[in-house]
Amino acid sequence: MAITPVNEKPQKISLKRIHYAKMTDESTETWGAVKTITMPISLTLTPNFSEAHLDAGDRVVDQEAQLDSITIAGETADLPNEVQADWYGHQISDDGGLITNANDTPNPIAVGFESGSKLVWLYKAKFKPGEESNSTRKKGETNYKTYPFSGEALPLIEGILKHTIDTRDTGVTETAETFFAAVKKPTVTPTP
Repeated sequence: MAITPVNEKPQKISLKRIHYAKMTDESTETWGAVKTITMPISLTLTPNFSEAHLDAGDRVVDQEAQLDSITIAGETADLPNEVQADWYGHQISDDGGLITNANDTPNPIAVGFESGSKLVWLYKAKFKPGEESNSTRKKGETNYKTYPFSGEALPLIEGILKHTIDTRDTGVTETAETFFAAVKKPTVTPTP
């Protein structure tokens, strides 16, 4: 049996852009127009599992794990009011300000990002704002303000959480421009 080599080129650390689109209908799983944030700083994805072990005869005889959701944590150099309204369910006032209400609920959104040669969509995430820190400028020092956020990616009706494409793989024709032009579920040709 011949062994097929696998593409194993190392990836450089990269986070170019974050894309997102508000889910317009949860029952039909459709999304609105894609918007782009151009100054992301970090984005961490942590899978969350439900696990069970069966112990018998003084040993583990079976184990089951199921992916439930993906925790998302990130930070941007700027988070405009429009983005905060889209993500957190806030409202924009007539004079262009951001109204935060105790009754606001986060909108479900698709979140995509470019990391090196990888293009990723998380199809249904809900975000909450991170801690806001403000301080005075001290003589001789310059600091920057960043905008942290966190949330969770939940599965779609058929269970899909995430779609990742590596543009280095053979046969991949998607580019960042085509992949993030609109939110679309992955397609799979059924095997006979």
